[in-house]
Order: sequence, then C-alpha cells, then structure tokens
Amino acid sequence: MAAPVAEERFDWKGPAVSNRRGSLLRKLVEQVIPPKGHKVIPTGSGMLLIFIGLTIGLAAYNTVNNILFAALALLIAALIMSGVVCWGNLLCARWRLETSSTFRVGEEGQATVVLENARQRFPLFCVSFGMQTDATDEKRRLYMKQRLDPGEETALVWRFKPARRMKTHVVVENAVSSFPFGFLSKFLPGECEKEIRVWPKRIAYTRYRSPEISGLLQGRSSKKQGVSGELIGLRHYEKGDAQRSIHWKVSAKQGRLIVKQNATETQSLLDIVVDPASFLWKSEEAFEKMCSFASSLAEDLFLEGKLDSCFIIGGPSIRIQRVGDLEAFFDALAELEPCDAKAGYQDAGGVNRICFQPVKGGSVGAFVNEIQIGQA
Repeated sequence: MAAPVAEERFDWKGPAVSNRRGSLLRKLVEQVIPPKGHKVIPTGSGMLLIFIGLTIGLAAYNTVNNILFAALALLIAALIMSGVVCWGNLLCARWRLETSSTFRVGEEGQATVVLENARQRFPLFCVSFGMQTDATDEKRRLYMKQRLDPGEETALVWRFKPARRMKTHVVVENAVSSFPFGFLSKFLPGECEKEIRVWPKRIAYTRYRSPEISGLLQGRSSKKQGVSGELIGLRHYEKGDAQRSIHWKVSAKQGRLIVKQNATETQSLLDIVVDPASFLWKSEEAFEKMCSFASSLAEDLFLEGKLDSCFIIGGPSIRIQRVGDLEAFFDALAELEPCDAKAGYQDAGGVNRICFQPVKGGSVGAFVNEIQIGQA
C-alpha cells in the first residue's frame, strides 16, 4: 500500500493546501477584492515611497514635466509590482503548527511553525508568522531567514515560558510576505491553533519524617511488577530488560529469551485528594501554591512507586499506573478553579489519603489522617 500523502498525515494550512489550481480570473478578482482576512499594508519604506510619489505627482502636474511624469510612473509601477509579487510569493506556501507535548509554568516550552514550499520551480522568500498565546504576555513574530527551495520545508521555533496555569491555545495569527522590495506586506490569516494545558509550577516543599507518621507513609502493599520478591509470571524478552531477569532454563527449552516477572515485596501506596472548595482557598496565591504542591508531591511519589491514585473533589478520579495517568492528573490541575464545596470527600481515596489545607503564614500543608506530613 502506498504511503499516505502529506495532506493526509498533517493538518496543513495556507494557499497550497490543495493541489487544485484556481482559475486565473478568480486570482485576479482577489487582487481587487481580497477574501476575508487578506490585506495589504504599506511598510515604513512603502509609506515614504507613497509620500515621495505624491510630491512628484504634484510637481509633475504643476510643471507639466515629462521627466517627472516618468518618475511617477516608475514609482507607481514599483508599488504595484511589489503588491503582486508579495501575493504570488505566498501562493504556493503551506504551513502547520506543532507544539511541545507538555507545558509547565516557569519551564520552557516551544511552538513550531513548519513551512513548506509547494512550488516546482521558484523558491520562497521573506515569510513571517505572528504568534500569540494567553499563557504568556509576550507576542512573537517568527521570520524565515533563508530562502526555501521548491519542495523543501523549514521549522520556525518559538520558545517561551508560560506565566500561568491554564488551558489555552497557541495561535498562528497571520502569515506575512514582504518580498521583493519591502514596500508592501501581504497578510494572510494563519488559520492554525493548538490547544495546550499548562501544568502547575514545580515548587520546593518539606516532607516530615517522624516516628509518629512513619507507619502511615508505608501505605498498603501491592503486587506490582518489580525486580525482586514473589514470581508472578513469565513473558517474552523486550529490548531494555535486565539480563538478570531472564529465566535461562525456560529460555533454553523454548529457544527464545523469556523474562521473569516478580512482585515487589513491599510497595507503599498513598492517594492524593485535592479539594478545590472556595472556602478553603480564599486567596488566589494559596490556591496556586496548593496546585503546585499537589503536582510536585504526586510526581515525587510516583517516581518512588508510592502513588496509587489521584482524586479531585467534584472532578476525575485517576488510577496512577503509568506516566500517562500522571499527566492526566496534571491536565486536570491545569484547568482547576476554586468552586463551591461538593460532597464526596469522605469517599475519596483509600485509607491513607493525602489532602491539602492552608496553614499559618500563607503556606499549604499536606495531611494524612489529620497528621501533617509536608508543607510548601
């Protein structure tokens, strides 16, 4: 079966998304009556050229000087040619938007515009894209610095640090061509946007380890796959498996590598419960700190193998078994807002559930069965 063409694999935008050629008459009409979102704006040098042209035109009519009329005609021709070539430069361009898989407050993420020249003969010059997102107050224009030959593509990268936790979009506002003279700029709608979720900022916090709570932090045991303990099964060898986990006797009998699956002898499991009740979090700063604390603690417990599930009161309950489950919890936190108190707190999580409450000094505490185990 033939490989899918680019249009089927990617969501391209721009004039060259379709291979069908428009009629010449329609293209000429678009020069006089641009479609919605299309516009031509003079640049600074273009405004200066227009001013010079008006001055020469007035002088030509007053003096009836043929040389001045010829100079005026050349200026008008340069403006018209600039507009036509600007429009033609974008006719065979297409682009798509790609973003990082994750965004986190204070950490660098990126949005990339992939630009392709769909022409067969002529290169593409001087194209730029206006970028915008509510995750940062910064707006950016990405410039193509080198010519793009027919059939080639290039990536224009915008790196930024989100300033706030949210669910939002990265938008390509417009595509602009100022080729060849820089007197006029042709604007086309960008038509691209990607939804992103900005996770809470990772913060430093203190975890308390005292005899009073050491037993609680052990949680309950679980037979998750590990490297020691009780044998719970066999499976085929996969790239990256440790050699010590290979069952050599069974492998010799079957003629292929077989790996042992063992249960960990003790696996501490705790549940994280997030209550967004507005009566608890009376300030926005405290609520943001709680979200950051919950995400940071969940990440650390997951890496330690001590996290069982995450629960948001009035929201989703997520069983944490893989990285994707933890990211789903972060996605839920990215959209979380304070709300009225809802039922379900007593049923959330298991016996050892971690909940969060404000403490003195504007800090946020983490509690297990009313015993404080951490503070941020």
